[in-house]
Amino acid sequence: MGNENFYRDIKALKLSVTDVLQPQYFFNVPDDWYIIIADIQNSTEAVASGRHNDVNLVAAGSLIAALNIAKQNNIEIPFFFSGDGGTLLAPEELVSSIMTGLLVHNENSIKNFGLYMHIGSVSIKNILSNGSTVKISKVEIGLGLHKAIIIGNGLKSAEQQIKHSINPENENTKYDLDMTGLECRWDKVKPPNVENEIVCYLIESTHQEKQVEVYRNVLRKMDEIYGSLVIRSPLAPNRLKLLLNLQKAQKEMLIKYGRWKIDYLISSFFKTLLGLFYFRNNLKLGNIQGRDYLLQLIANADTLTIDGRINTIISGQQNKRTQLLEYLAAKEAEGSLVYGYHISKESVMTCYIENMDSNHIHFVDGSDGGYTEAAKLLKRKLR
Repeated sequence: MGNENFYRDIKALKLSVTDVLQPQYFFNVPDDWYIIIADIQNSTEAVASGRHNDVNLVAAGSLIAALNIAKQNNIEIPFFFSGDGGTLLAPEELVSSIMTGLLVHNENSIKNFGLYMHIGSVSIKNILSNGSTVKISKVEIGLGLHKAIIIGNGLKSAEQQIKHSINPENENTKYDLDMTGLECRWDKVKPPNVENEIVCYLIESTHQEKQVEVYRNVLRKMDEIYGSLVIRSPLAPNRLKLLLNLQKAQKEMLIKYGRWKIDYLISSFFKTLLGLFYFRNNLKLGNIQGRDYLLQLIANADTLTIDGRINTIISGQQNKRTQLLEYLAAKEAEGSLVYGYHISKESVMTCYIENMDSNHIHFVDGSDGGYTEAAKLLKRKLR
């Protein structure tokens, strides 16, 4: 495999994420690739003040800015959403462009949302020299959507290094940020059933060499208690509602352009109206009907990420949470893992739409900052 196309050339496995967690399915990331992280500072305070939608939007925007740069260069890169930030891996030749894009996104976020992102990059070579590992696999989810899985504590090590650095200066003052595909027109999403709750779980193995085994066992237990990834999804077609809201459209406009564009607001308003009519009447637009698109959206929702730890958002009844927490508490007492969780009433979603036929992914979090709140508990335990 050539380094530039290292990730693209990995075959996407048509297996469940649980079944992919076998050592033979993972590859070492090349030394000349980089880990790039963008993390919203003081996200806990922002969420506590009711700004979870802004946090979700800015965090997802960091990934979309980077993915569009990679797309322009015809390079496929892995990415990971964390609720209050994003992490991605990229070959050396993309690092400068992606960092510039993220710094411009950060300037926009500070100006229009008052949210500051800590941004940095670390080479895989640097991470490996510190005794950390970064191994990667790829699984196919939804309709041809590829999802990366990382095993090892390399991303955590990179985060710790970047946390103690300062953002580099943006020397390209004329850079045009490309946020094509970013949309956030969905209302908060209630659980599929009224008796269900939504829970964000963060689970971290205490020994990186045992991650594959620990995470495989945890996911098997989730499957046993909650059902498959599809069954435990926090999204359902009858719960997905477009929101005709000027403030929401305004925020989408500001995150994409950094300024007012009246023509965009007008266009967004009419597209949302069309969307409401399209979904309500199950019309056909292009090659896909309304309900089929909603089913695709659910299949392509980013509800399970493994980036050296498990990050997942689940819907189910309270007794199922009790069962899983009993299992996690027992494993934590054994010293094999540490976990955090947070219960939400609804979920929120920011979308990246390349096209409506199949190329779209949807970044999901608890409506009150589920991942951020779960991380607070996890960090307390790790300290």
